[in-house]
Amino acid sequence: MFTIAEIIKATKGQLVQGSLKAKVKAVCIDSRMVKKGELFIAIKGDVFDGHDFLDGVIAKGVHVIVVHKDVDIKNDAVSIIRVEDTVRALGDIARFHRLRFKIPVIALTGSAGKTTTKEMIAAVLARKFKVLKNEGTQNNHIGVPLTLLKLKTLHQIVVLECGTNQPGDIVWLADVARPTVAVYTNIGESHLEKLKTVAGVFKEKWNLTSFMKSKDTVIMNADDHLLFRQTNQKNPFKIISYAKNNKADYKASNIHIHSGRYLDFQISGKSIQLNSCGVNNIYNALAAIACGMFFKVSFKNIAAALKAFEFPQGRGQILRLGKGWLINDSYNANPVSMRSALQTLSAIETTGQRIFVVADMLELGSQSRGLHQVMGISIAAAGVDVLITVGVLAKLTAVKAKQLNKKMQVFTCADVESAQKYLSRAFRNGDAVLIKGSRRMRMEQVAEFLLASPKGSG
Repeated sequence: MFTIAEIIKATKGQLVQGSLKAKVKAVCIDSRMVKKGELFIAIKGDVFDGHDFLDGVIAKGVHVIVVHKDVDIKNDAVSIIRVEDTVRALGDIARFHRLRFKIPVIALTGSAGKTTTKEMIAAVLARKFKVLKNEGTQNNHIGVPLTLLKLKTLHQIVVLECGTNQPGDIVWLADVARPTVAVYTNIGESHLEKLKTVAGVFKEKWNLTSFMKSKDTVIMNADDHLLFRQTNQKNPFKIISYAKNNKADYKASNIHIHSGRYLDFQISGKSIQLNSCGVNNIYNALAAIACGMFFKVSFKNIAAALKAFEFPQGRGQILRLGKGWLINDSYNANPVSMRSALQTLSAIETTGQRIFVVADMLELGSQSRGLHQVMGISIAAAGVDVLITVGVLAKLTAVKAKQLNKKMQVFTCADVESAQKYLSRAFRNGDAVLIKGSRRMRMEQVAEFLLASPKGSG
């Protein structure tokens, strides 16, 4: 519940019409979903502008709206608050609401593994607490505020994934979320189009700590060289580290992959099992273990939560495919996550071929061509039998991989439909297939095609 006065205070807006006495029970930005008694914030998106739907919103019983341009509303019962930027106003209101609660807020970021790590942390903490988390990948300037606006008195802890693709994103999300714990997965070649260098990625990601206090905690991957360097700097925060190679507070040891299907490892002599053969997921689990231990979840409950954990769709899911396997990692792609996915394909046990279907890695800026060629070197050495690429940039990967591994079958495709055709020819029941790409490259359609194939069901 918000009063008009609270909304004006939070947004520094101006009441241009209506009464200060009005109240709203919730906040909505979708004209299709808004309900009577809610505050509607008119946001201009890439396709639609909320200002164009105000008449329909008011017809649904909305009596308070936030706008960033002049609007002509004849109904005097409607209160109109004018702000400079409605997107920022959404964040301002979310921050105001978040600060009503004296509970821990965990915010996490990194170049790869964010969503899986967020889900693991939430699963571990849910064994003891009522957890609020952002659903899916609602990790941007819209998703994070909308998640925080769902915060209720029943919640005991918040877990937020925070993403970025340009300078300034993370500091804004940190300002809105005001985390008490920051978690870092890794720092690597991601969103270089605007962040320019890996050092630029680190600088942007480290801004997650901008509004944290000296008593707050940072949990980080000590095997990541930039993060490891930060652990040796003078920090105002409590640092908790995790690793499988370097010295750390939580270090994985005795790692074993069983039948190429699942793995286990030990923490201080205690066993953890994951329903994955991807060793990169050990890092995600270690971050969750560190969070669980920090918030005094029993090790027994931590281990149970991780053993039962189901990987999010399109993020390293390992699915049965006839007598073989499908590794569906089609949600996103950058060099960091690509290398991790290759490790999983190499580790999985199969009597058939190892097939890699890969699309362009996006938003890598001036380094894009070189990074795609370097990925070809990694693929050539990873024991891949068949490589199918989609896109102009991924063709560079294919050319380099074929140069270094003459035995590999390589097919280059301009689109998803061509990739499906070549995959249908190359795939045999019993093969292990890794599909790696991003939503913009539509690689999830290749996974759906393969799962529906008669060859994949036998």
